[in-house]
Amino acid sequence: MLNDTTAKLILFENRYPSGANSPTAHYEYECPCKKGKIIYEAVLGFDDRYAFFECEKCEKIYDFRYGCGHFWELERK
Repeated sequence: MLNDTTAKLILFENRYPSGANSPTAHYEYECPCKKGKIIYEAVLGFDDRYAFFECEKCEKIYDFRYGCGHFWELERK
């Protein structure tokens, strides 16, 4: 199944939200249908992370699973 190491990485950057002492790692990956994006963000130095779709089609088909040696992995709903 698609995960952070097998998905095509489109963009990576460290962002510094206003007032934050720690940067946020921002990743954008190509989603399975190749028409949208998967966004993954993690606050560096904390266990605060989340992933979401910018694709209505894939959002209806897949859920995110965290861990498993990866940042995230997709599984069918």
